[in-house]
Parts: sequence; C-alpha cells; structure tokens
Amino acid sequence: MKTKPANVSSSNPKLAEKRRKTLIKAAVGSVAGIAVIALGIAFVPRLRGIGVSAASVTTYEVEAIVYGNVDTTISGSGNLTLVSQQTLATEQPVTVTAVNYAAGDAVEEGAVIVTVEDAQGSSIDYTAPYGCVLLELPVSSGDELAAGSEVAMVMGTDGFTMGIAVGEQDISTVAVGQEVAFTVDAVDGEYTGEVTNVSYNGSSNGSTTAYQITARVDYAEGIYPGMSATAEIVVEESGEGLLVPVEAVQTSGDEEYITLAPSSAAEGDEYGEDEIEVSELSTVTVETGMSDGSYILVESDELAEGDLIVVTRLTSTQTGSDSQGSGGMGGGFPGGSMDFGDFDFENFDPGTMPQGGNFPGMGS
Repeated sequence: MKTKPANVSSSNPKLAEKRRKTLIKAAVGSVAGIAVIALGIAFVPRLRGIGVSAASVTTYEVEAIVYGNVDTTISGSGNLTLVSQQTLATEQPVTVTAVNYAAGDAVEEGAVIVTVEDAQGSSIDYTAPYGCVLLELPVSSGDELAAGSEVAMVMGTDGFTMGIAVGEQDISTVAVGQEVAFTVDAVDGEYTGEVTNVSYNGSSNGSTTAYQITARVDYAEGIYPGMSATAEIVVEESGEGLLVPVEAVQTSGDEEYITLAPSSAAEGDEYGEDEIEVSELSTVTVETGMSDGSYILVESDELAEGDLIVVTRLTSTQTGSDSQGSGGMGGGFPGGSMDFGDFDFENFDPGTMPQGGNFPGMGS
C-alpha cells in the first residue's frame, strides 16, 4: 500500500523551516546550474573560434599549347650613366656674341655652339667635341662671363652604361659581348646593348656574394642620364618548340606526361574537383626541356600547337580565428545580468552558495 506524503503546514514551524531551506537550496542549485550552462553557451563558441586552419583547393584549367622559346635570363635594374660627357667653360672673361643652338638639340662633331669675344676683341668659338646632345646651355647673346664660367654641357651620343649586380650562382654564365635588352621606364620600346665588363671582385653581405657587371646601350632620342632602366641578359637559349605551363607536366615513375582536355572543353574553361574526373582523361607522354619557371618545353609526336590540355592549379586557403574573445571569461552573462524575479534573498544563507560567493553577473 502506498502512502501519500503528509502536507506541510504552518503549524509545524521546524518542519516548515527545514522545507523552506530545502527549497532555497534547490533554487540555488538550479540557478547555479543555469549560470554554468549559460557561461558554457557563451564560452564554447569562443573556444571553437580559436586557431587557424589551412586547406588546399584544386582547380583544373584548360589552356592551349603554344609555340615559342624559354630563354634563361639574368636581369637587373639601375640608373643610366653617360659614356661621355663634357662641360665647355671659359678660360678668361668674355662676352657672348652668338648662341646657335638650344638645350636638347643634337649637334654634330665640330659644329659651333657658342661664339664669344675676349677683352682684346678676338672671336672664340666653342664647338662640339663629338656628336652630342646639349644638356645645358645657360648663356644668351650679350652675356658677360667671368673666367671659368660654363658655356655648355654636352653628352655624347655614344650611349649609356648601367651596373648590374649578379649573384654568385649566375656570374659564371655572364661574359663580355653578351647581348643585353634594355627597357627604360620613361620611354617606350626596347633597346639592345651588350655586356662590356665583368668584375670578379665580389661583395658579400654575409650570406650571399654579388658581382658587378657593366652593360652598355646605344643612345636613343629621349633617353637621358639618370633615367631608371632594366637590363636583361640571355645566358642560355632554348630554341623554339612547344610550351606548356610547368604545372601541366605530371610524373608517373620515370615518365612525364600531360593530360588532354575533354573534347567538349574550350580554352579558358575551369573545373572544380567535383566537376571533372581527371583520372579518366587521356594523357600523352612527353620529353621535357628547358623551363623559365612558368613554361617548359615539351616534345611529343602526338602534340601540336593549339592542342588543349588540363593544368592543375593548387590554391591554399586559410581560415582565421574569432577575434571577439577577451583575456578572460569576464564577470557577467552575455547581454547583462540575470533576472531572478521575486526571489527572496533577505534570509538567504550564503553558506549554501557554491564557492561561498556570488552568482555571475549579480555583483558582490
């Protein structure tokens, strides 16, 4: 036989107080549990956000085989220096009687640039020492010049030089007389020069050694000393042939091969990993040659210029951490303090509290 529990009445104060304290303990336990759960809910997402993960994404691009060459080159940048430059100056006090050119003009060797007259009335001509361009012409007819005054500054049309630093691993491939292709930042076009000097007296920074070479380029209209230029030296020529991106060449054992694109593909198409079964596509074994790091020469009787191939591209992606976290968990619940309604804490016994303290967010 089951017995129903007796009802608690106010006529039994001790039992009622014990029951009240039990209810308080239960309430405290429930609130503490809620606090712990709430903190967990707020904190766990922050834990999830901590850390950085990286992944690689593979895509397959359709490209056409091209015909060309991949020469091995060394390049460097610097400023152009004149091969020849001269300042024409007076040796005695004179008066300028004629100025026949303006700054920037090209002048043939022996042409009279400026005529002056000395104190005795003798006429003196200042002529171009060689075929040149007038860099400066700071005089006008009638000017009276003291001894040592500049009449004109000319630059020769025999070209410019530029120093290029070459690393120790490349210096053995450079020689006097090698062709150099120059491009000048401020002027369109490409200009041809040659290596005129190789210095084997290296300069070290502690980890690598560099050697200075000098290259020379012919004068061209619009090029002036001090201009920024880039020089490229071809140190090995590959000859012409079929070229493919280096990523297109795959290896299986001792064989190298490339993958042909599907018959339905067009140049420029791109596929994700789940959009194409590369393993089911046709392949062609190739012999590889020189490479410039981007393209590589390939040989095969089964390939021709314009054939479409599949190039595998790997891209690394990185996911970052949640930046909302702080140095600690803080002293309250997200969104503010908790509302305990009409709960009576007036006669509440702190000794029943977990850790003998406060609920998070309720203050001290």
